[in-house]
Amino acid sequence: MKKGFILLFIFILVCIVGGSFLAIHLITNVNIEETSIVKEPLNSEKIDNFTSINLDLTSMDVKIEKASENAISYRLQDSKKQKLDYSVEDGVLTVKEIISDKHFVGHDDNEVIIYTTNDSLVVNGNLVAGDVEIQNVTLKDSRVTSVSGDISIENSSLNNCNFISTSGDVEFDGQLTGDNILETTSGDLSVEHINNVSISASTTSGDIEIGEEEFTGSVNRVLGTSNATLKLNTTSGDIEVN
Repeated sequence: MKKGFILLFIFILVCIVGGSFLAIHLITNVNIEETSIVKEPLNSEKIDNFTSINLDLTSMDVKIEKASENAISYRLQDSKKQKLDYSVEDGVLTVKEIISDKHFVGHDDNEVIIYTTNDSLVVNGNLVAGDVEIQNVTLKDSRVTSVSGDISIENSSLNNCNFISTSGDVEFDGQLTGDNILETTSGDLSVEHINNVSISASTTSGDIEIGEEEFTGSVNRVLGTSNATLKLNTTSGDIEVN
């Protein structure tokens, strides 16, 4: 009986030690796999001066920001299946993504960053699955649409601009002149630090907050003087104005 108890104890001890080694092995392999996932490096190039941008992107995010030189940087998920064409002609920067494989599915690593020395730009473009991020630039007479991406405009100015997303959120922080539209179907709209603007906000199934006031359906408000207009439209999202 005593011998059987000792054998049982040894068997349990072996199982415990073996399980510990197995757990360590699995954890080590997971760590190795996680750390082996590295983004492709950015391709960068200086470009000629431009005052207008035309975008035609399928899977790529795009960032536009003020900088000390005109340049473009981009990262492709699979250079065998996708290509980025860009050129500057007569002050217009054209950026187009070309995908050779109809089964190609993009992910978050795909991005293009546009650096500009200009304070003011005209930006027009269509994106399918990419996000749009614009910082420290005045935009005029612009129209940008994205099917499933978010749109973020920070510390910038809009003058007669339309930014539209189907299923993404739209955020704006800056100043307004002229007539402007921010619109999304199933996303939220957020606007901050605006003044001297006449606002028209509308949502079908969401809530509207302007300052400390809450509304449903649609509402019109003038913040300061009506030197500019801003239409905020969403179907199933919320609208917040601060």
